[in-house]
Amino acid sequence: MTQAIKARLIKNFMDKKAATQANTDAVKAFLQAGGSVVSPEFQELLQEREEAYFQWNNALQSLKVLPAEERMVFFGNM
Repeated sequence: MTQAIKARLIKNFMDKKAATQANTDAVKAFLQAGGSVVSPEFQELLQEREEAYFQWNNALQSLKVLPAEERMVFFGNM
């Protein structure tokens, strides 16, 4: 596996992790501002959350192709 592929897998994981965190922050902000959990806006945030989590989980699974030692170093540095 080339370094470029490894770098893309790691970047993809980090991007998806950031997107999931951004959605978490948006949900918190919405609720702290008094938003309703039965509103269409909240339902949209939940749908976005499902998609973000699904993409993050797929990116996490893709890291399994990295050698175990490299995965341990990567996660250890997070």
